[in-house]
Amino acid sequence: MQTEYRFIHGRWQLAITDEDYRASRTLAAGCDAFMPDDEDEQVDDQPRSCVNCAYRRWLVDGIECRYLCAKSPGASAP
Repeated sequence: MQTEYRFIHGRWQLAITDEDYRASRTLAAGCDAFMPDDEDEQVDDQPRSCVNCAYRRWLVDGIECRYLCAKSPGASAP
């Protein structure tokens, strides 16, 4: 799996810090599963960004990709 994600406690978490969304944009550009979230839920100025994806879930300590979780055995259910 890409080093931009970490599998922690059954969840695929995006490894970005604070509001540095460059990695999020790069990953989303190459993601076939990207689906834009509702406009009022988007936080990045660039529309195609993992943090603007409908599969993204905010966690206390990171951002989870629910698409990767759904595809991975042993991951938490959506």
